[in-house]
Amino acid sequence: MAIRCTLVNCTCECFQPGKIHLRTCDQCKHGWVAHALDKLSTQHLYHPTQVEIVQSNVVFDISSLMLYGTQAVPVRLKILLDRLFSVLKQEEVLHILHGLGWTLRDYVRGYILQVN
Repeated sequence: MAIRCTLVNCTCECFQPGKIHLRTCDQCKHGWVAHALDKLSTQHLYHPTQVEIVQSNVVFDISSLMLYGTQAVPVRLKILLDRLFSVLKQEEVLHILHGLGWTLRDYVRGYILQVN
């Protein structure tokens, strides 16, 4: 699925990671977050008094904003991710982390020890 840029007047239809700056699009030169917001702009289908069910694909989208192309996670953001991960199965968490280039050990530490 293509992830288009959400910035006004940008015609970029698909994020292409840069060779040097992984979180910058090679096509439009805008950042990863400006593109990823396109996937997060879904309408909620629950009543405000209901508890929202956490889906692993949504957690992946949110996690990608914080982990994709990075080697460290600020403590406050890690706390939020920990809360999301706590309601998923361990296999789902491992799949999300692996997809974003993180191991569980690095995530628990809060940073990637070595970049391959």
